[in-house]
Amino acid sequence: RLYQVTPILPHFGAEVRGFSLDGDGPLSEELVRQIKDDMTEYRVLVFKGQGKLSGARQVQISQQLGEVESTFYKHPKSPHPDIFRVSN
Repeated sequence: RLYQVTPILPHFGAEVRGFSLDGDGPLSEELVRQIKDDMTEYRVLVFKGQGKLSGARQVQISQQLGEVESTFYKHPKSPHPDIFRVSN
C-alpha cells in the first residue's frame, strides 16, 4: 500500500494518511489506481493533514481521477474557476 486507510464506518468512508498530495507534478499511475480502488470500496475518502492545496493543484488531481464538471457560476473568491465555492 502507498498509504494507510482507516475505515470511518463499516461500509462507508475512510481516512487516508501517510502521503502528501502536495507538489506540482501528476500523481503516479499506481497512486491514482489505488485511490480509485479505495473510492470504489469506501465511497468517500478523507485526506487528513494535507495542509492548504492550491485550487490549481486540487483541479489537477481531480482531472487524474475523472472528468471535472464545472458550473456556470464562478464565485469571485473561489480558488479556481473549476471549483464551486459554497459558503454562507
